Amino acid sequence: MADAATMTIDATILPDEISKTLTNLKYVYTPVDATEGWYYKIVDVTTTSTDLISTETFLQKGTTAAGVDTGSAMPAITTSDKVKFLFIKHTGTTDDGTTDNTADSVYLSTDAGTAAHNLKGAIEIGPSESWFGKLANTTVADIHAISGAKLGATVGGDKVQCIVAAVIDDVA
Repeated sequence: MADAATMTIDATILPDEISKTLTNLKYVYTPVDATEGWYYKIVDVTTTSTDLISTETFLQKGTTAAGVDTGSAMPAITTSDKVKFLFIKHTGTTDDGTTDNTADSVYLSTDAGTAAHNLKGAIEIGPSESWFGKLANTTVADIHAISGAKLGATVGGDKVQCIVAAVIDDVA
């Protein structure tokens, strides 16, 4: 199937004295069949925990050659649909598009719990950082996000603009 998510990453890990650079690391997620489709949206993450992915319509489903009939729309995403791949890019900007290097982090919960800056197991995405992963059995309703101060210090006060892309299995 076409339209895979493909990433090539270089990483430097460990303390400077013994650092190791890993280059050309590959990551690919390819939708497995025509039930999986792409979602893409610029999202303003607020200081209230809420669903990261809205129940709108798929950007594209099926193969590249598969189109949508004139006068028709893509199917709607439901809260029971399964997120198979998720990518989040913290743009380093607030919701008004202003670059803010002191912008809050985004905190992600993938277990249907309330997202919080001090949540055990929360995933933190700082300004200009990105996060991605394959998810096994996580529904749209399971993924919540909130903005908060960096490093889980305190509740923040900024909305944070993020790019959210996902491959979602239309199970409904």
